[in-house]
Amino acid sequence: MKKLIYLFILAPFLAQAQETPKPTTYQEEFAGGMNYSLDQIVKLIDVFPQDKMTWRPGEGVRSVSETILHIAGSTYMLSSALGTPMPEGIDPQGIEKATTDKVEILKYVNDAYAFSSDAVASVSDEQMDEMVELPFGTFSKRALIMIIATHSYEHKGQLIAYARVNDITPPWSGAE
Repeated sequence: MKKLIYLFILAPFLAQAQETPKPTTYQEEFAGGMNYSLDQIVKLIDVFPQDKMTWRPGEGVRSVSETILHIAGSTYMLSSALGTPMPEGIDPQGIEKATTDKVEILKYVNDAYAFSSDAVASVSDEQMDEMVELPFGTFSKRALIMIIATHSYEHKGQLIAYARVNDITPPWSGAE
Protein backbone atom coordinates (compact mmCIF):
# COMPACT_ATOMS: atom_id res chain seq x y z
CA MET A 1 0.00 0.00 0.00
CA LYS A 2 2.85 2.41 0.85
CA LYS A 3 4.39 1.84 -2.57
CA LEU A 4 1.09 2.73 -4.22
CA ILE A 5 0.83 5.95 -2.19
CA TYR A 6 4.39 6.91 -3.14
CA LEU A 7 3.60 6.21 -6.78
CA PHE A 8 0.60 8.60 -6.67
CA ILE A 9 2.70 11.27 -4.96
CA LEU A 10 5.59 10.95 -7.40
CA ALA A 11 3.60 10.37 -10.59
CA PRO A 12 3.18 14.06 -11.52
CA PHE A 13 6.90 14.68 -11.03
CA LEU A 14 7.88 11.63 -13.03
CA ALA A 15 5.55 12.64 -15.85
CA GLN A 16 6.98 16.15 -15.90
CA ALA A 17 10.54 14.82 -15.91
CA GLN A 18 9.71 12.66 -18.92
CA GLU A 19 8.07 15.56 -20.76
CA THR A 20 10.93 18.03 -20.20
CA PRO A 21 13.19 17.96 -23.24
CA LYS A 22 16.81 17.32 -22.35
CA PRO A 23 19.57 19.40 -23.95
CA THR A 24 21.20 17.45 -26.71
CA THR A 25 24.27 19.53 -27.46
CA TYR A 26 27.05 21.16 -25.48
CA GLN A 27 25.76 24.52 -26.75
CA GLU A 28 22.27 23.81 -25.37
CA GLU A 29 23.70 22.71 -22.04
CA PHE A 30 25.67 25.96 -21.89
CA ALA A 31 22.53 27.98 -22.61
CA GLY A 32 20.68 26.17 -19.82
CA GLY A 33 23.43 26.86 -17.30
CA MET A 34 23.72 30.49 -18.32
CA ASN A 35 19.95 30.97 -18.13
CA TYR A 36 20.04 29.57 -14.60
CA SER A 37 22.84 31.96 -13.61
CA LEU A 38 21.12 34.89 -15.31
CA ASP A 39 17.88 34.14 -13.48
CA GLN A 40 19.66 34.33 -10.14
CA ILE A 41 21.56 37.50 -11.07
CA VAL A 42 18.28 39.13 -12.13
CA LYS A 43 16.75 38.13 -8.80
CA LEU A 44 19.71 39.67 -6.98
CA ILE A 45 19.36 42.89 -8.97
CA ASP A 46 15.71 42.94 -7.99
CA VAL A 47 16.33 42.57 -4.24
CA PHE A 48 19.17 45.08 -4.04
CA PRO A 49 17.72 48.51 -3.25
CA GLN A 50 18.73 51.18 -5.75
CA ASP A 51 20.73 53.01 -3.07
CA LYS A 52 22.86 49.88 -2.51
CA MET A 53 23.92 49.59 -6.15
CA THR A 54 26.95 51.79 -5.37
CA TRP A 55 27.86 49.87 -2.20
CA ARG A 56 31.35 48.39 -2.20
CA PRO A 57 33.10 46.39 0.52
CA GLY A 58 36.20 48.59 0.43
CA GLU A 59 38.18 51.12 -1.51
CA GLY A 60 39.34 49.83 -4.87
CA VAL A 61 36.83 46.95 -4.89
CA ARG A 62 33.99 46.79 -7.41
CA SER A 63 30.60 48.04 -6.27
CA VAL A 64 27.41 46.03 -6.71
CA SER A 65 26.61 47.76 -10.02
CA GLU A 66 30.21 47.52 -11.24
CA THR A 67 30.28 43.80 -10.48
CA ILE A 68 27.09 43.14 -12.42
CA LEU A 69 28.25 45.29 -15.32
CA HIS A 70 31.64 43.55 -15.22
CA ILE A 71 29.79 40.27 -15.73
CA ALA A 72 27.98 41.80 -18.72
CA GLY A 73 31.12 43.34 -20.24
CA SER A 74 33.19 40.18 -19.81
CA THR A 75 30.38 38.04 -21.18
CA TYR A 76 30.33 40.21 -24.31
CA MET A 77 34.13 40.18 -24.66
CA LEU A 78 34.62 36.46 -24.11
CA SER A 79 31.65 35.49 -26.28
CA SER A 80 32.79 37.68 -29.17
CA ALA A 81 36.10 35.77 -29.14
CA LEU A 82 34.10 32.77 -30.38
CA GLY A 83 33.74 34.60 -33.71
CA THR A 84 30.49 36.56 -33.38
CA PRO A 85 31.07 40.28 -34.01
CA MET A 86 30.50 42.58 -31.06
CA PRO A 87 27.16 44.42 -31.33
CA GLU A 88 27.47 47.99 -32.53
CA GLY A 89 27.89 50.48 -29.73
CA ILE A 90 29.07 47.94 -27.15
CA ASP A 91 32.39 48.64 -25.45
CA PRO A 92 32.95 45.71 -23.09
CA GLN A 93 35.75 47.58 -21.30
CA GLY A 94 33.52 50.60 -20.60
CA ILE A 95 30.35 48.84 -19.49
CA GLU A 96 31.50 48.45 -15.89
CA LYS A 97 31.19 52.19 -15.22
CA ALA A 98 28.25 52.83 -17.58
CA THR A 99 25.46 53.23 -15.02
CA THR A 100 24.24 52.55 -11.50
CA ASP A 101 20.57 52.47 -12.51
CA LYS A 102 19.02 49.04 -11.88
CA VAL A 103 16.82 49.17 -14.99
CA GLU A 104 19.78 49.95 -17.25
CA ILE A 105 21.95 47.36 -15.50
CA LEU A 106 19.26 44.76 -16.06
CA LYS A 107 19.19 45.57 -19.77
CA TYR A 108 22.98 45.29 -20.05
CA VAL A 109 23.09 41.90 -18.36
CA ASN A 110 20.12 40.47 -20.26
CA ASP A 111 21.51 41.66 -23.60
CA ALA A 112 24.98 40.29 -22.80
CA TYR A 113 23.61 36.86 -21.93
CA ALA A 114 21.44 36.78 -25.06
CA PHE A 115 24.47 37.71 -27.16
CA SER A 116 26.50 34.99 -25.45
CA SER A 117 23.88 32.30 -26.03
CA ASP A 118 23.69 33.25 -29.71
CA ALA A 119 27.50 33.30 -30.03
CA VAL A 120 27.82 29.87 -28.44
CA ALA A 121 24.95 28.46 -30.51
CA SER A 122 26.76 29.57 -33.67
CA VAL A 123 29.80 27.41 -32.83
CA SER A 124 29.42 24.06 -34.55
CA ASP A 125 30.60 20.83 -32.98
CA GLU A 126 33.39 20.73 -35.57
CA GLN A 127 34.63 24.18 -34.44
CA MET A 128 34.87 23.30 -30.73
CA ASP A 129 38.56 22.35 -30.97
CA GLU A 130 39.56 25.55 -32.81
CA MET A 131 41.95 27.63 -30.75
CA VAL A 132 41.23 31.19 -29.65
CA GLU A 133 43.90 33.55 -28.39
CA LEU A 134 42.96 35.83 -25.51
CA PRO A 135 45.10 38.27 -23.52
CA PHE A 136 45.39 35.69 -20.72
CA GLY A 137 46.01 32.55 -22.77
CA THR A 138 45.06 30.36 -25.71
CA PHE A 139 42.03 28.10 -25.40
CA SER A 140 39.85 25.85 -27.49
CA LYS A 141 36.40 27.26 -28.16
CA ARG A 142 35.02 24.51 -25.93
CA ALA A 143 37.23 25.66 -23.04
CA LEU A 144 36.35 29.30 -23.72
CA ILE A 145 32.66 28.43 -23.42
CA MET A 146 33.39 26.93 -19.99
CA ILE A 147 35.31 30.08 -19.03
CA ILE A 148 32.29 32.22 -19.96
CA ALA A 149 30.05 30.15 -17.71
CA THR A 150 32.46 29.89 -14.76
CA HIS A 151 33.18 33.62 -14.87
CA SER A 152 29.45 34.29 -14.58
CA TYR A 153 29.15 31.96 -11.60
CA GLU A 154 32.28 33.39 -9.94
CA HIS A 155 30.88 36.91 -9.86
CA LYS A 156 27.39 35.73 -8.97
CA GLY A 157 29.02 34.32 -5.84
CA GLN A 158 30.58 37.72 -5.20
CA LEU A 159 27.12 39.31 -5.49
CA ILE A 160 25.69 36.77 -3.04
CA ALA A 161 28.38 37.76 -0.54
CA TYR A 162 27.59 41.45 -1.13
CA ALA A 163 23.91 40.73 -0.51
CA ARG A 164 24.55 38.80 2.70
CA VAL A 165 26.84 41.54 4.09
CA ASN A 166 24.01 44.00 3.44
CA ASP A 167 21.44 41.77 5.20
CA ILE A 168 19.84 40.87 1.88
CA THR A 169 18.83 37.23 1.48
CA PRO A 170 19.12 35.84 -2.04
CA PRO A 171 15.49 35.05 -2.99
CA TRP A 172 16.15 31.40 -3.80
CA SER A 173 17.69 30.87 -0.32
CA GLY A 174 14.46 31.59 1.54
CA ALA A 175 14.91 32.28 5.21
CA GLU A 176 18.28 30.51 5.47
